[in-house]
Amino acid sequence: MPLLKDSVSRFLRVALLILMLVAVWLIGSRETKDAEKVSAKMEEDGVSEERIRSAASSGSLPPAPSSSTPRITIDPMHQEMADRLHSDETTPQQDLETIAHFISIHGKVHGGNPIGGNEDITLAMTGYGGKQGLVFPPGHRTIKNGQLTDRWGTPYWFHPNSGSQMEIRSAGPDRELFTQDDSFLNPSPAGLGVTPPPPAPHTLQ
Repeated sequence: MPLLKDSVSRFLRVALLILMLVAVWLIGSRETKDAEKVSAKMEEDGVSEERIRSAASSGSLPPAPSSSTPRITIDPMHQEMADRLHSDETTPQQDLETIAHFISIHGKVHGGNPIGGNEDITLAMTGYGGKQGLVFPPGHRTIKNGQLTDRWGTPYWFHPNSGSQMEIRSAGPDRELFTQDDSFLNPSPAGLGVTPPPPAPHTLQ
């Protein structure tokens, strides 16, 4: 009887050891698969192992990809319109008409034109950081220092004529507002608002 008990005890110890080895192997296999999935996901998101090693050696690891980070998308038609701005296929006047169209789209969504200066209007049309009302692509090449600029790099000048009509003006090649080379759309009557009156005619004495 003692011999039988000893054999059973030895068998149980061996079986327990085998179970522990199997468990360790399963855990290791799962961790390997998880690591492979993470590596594949990082490669998909553009985070390579070489980049990680390089960042680790410099002491600044790249931020981990977050599945909760919203991806900003825009209507393809709007994107195409925005990409035509300042192109060789369009004129400065057509650029103004395109900007006016984007403002009109925003006005229809929000019940009126955006208010404020160039920076406020740009922020409104690009969706307040991507949260709402997105009609113009954020980060577009025409946006500099938070403002929509003309093809010469000067911020557009906006002035509301009413709740539904906006005067838009480009300073033109000389980069100075209210000179003869300006391009403008929906100008307010000369001498009213902030539009300067025309120069007085020169008369000979």
